[in-house]
Amino acid sequence: MTEFLDPVPPQYREGKTNFMGMEIAVDPRVLIPRPETELLVEVVFKLCREKAWDTPLILDICTGSGAVSLGLTKVMADCEMIGSDISEDALDVAKTNVENLGQRDRVRLVRSDMFEVFRDEEKKLFDAIVSNPPYVSEDDYPDLDEWVKAEPMIALHGGVEGMEYLNILVSEGKEHLKDGGFIALEVGYDQSEKVKTLFEKFGFEDIKGFRDFNGYDRVIVGWKHG
Repeated sequence: MTEFLDPVPPQYREGKTNFMGMEIAVDPRVLIPRPETELLVEVVFKLCREKAWDTPLILDICTGSGAVSLGLTKVMADCEMIGSDISEDALDVAKTNVENLGQRDRVRLVRSDMFEVFRDEEKKLFDAIVSNPPYVSEDDYPDLDEWVKAEPMIALHGGVEGMEYLNILVSEGKEHLKDGGFIALEVGYDQSEKVKTLFEKFGFEDIKGFRDFNGYDRVIVGWKHG
């Protein structure tokens, strides 16, 4: 049986949370989905619809509970998802959610350390790459609420400046995108300009931030134009 930390987030006690009107199973093996991540799903949905893609294939890196992949299958009846995570424990939770919500045919789960399993076989395959990666910095982590610290550190801590995984997503992501595709990233409250600069450095275009309910640029998008 899972051992709870103290204090325990109420979502862990109940074993579930609400995300975009869906009941998502959660426990201490995964991050609890936030309202900011609903914005990430909404942005990706809007951009895919603007492109009018036929059955877009989307990679969800750091899928955790699978909430982002499942949110996208809820709002887009025609998308196909690959959800990847380095954590087998997280993927076990994601599998439960995929099965509970009847999306086994549309969400494929893969264990991967970032782009590791995609480097050889699936280059330039994806219409979009989406991620809510670990992005809390070393300085900010000690000041997090104790309930947040009850969540897995591997899903929160993003290196000294919180940019470790964001750097990988932008620097390596382009080669896995089809021409005309995009990357959409959830970022920390103070990281938007750094991430926009990173997108520029690696040749992305039409870079844009989308604000959350607190007024922070919480989702950053960059496009690959061929």
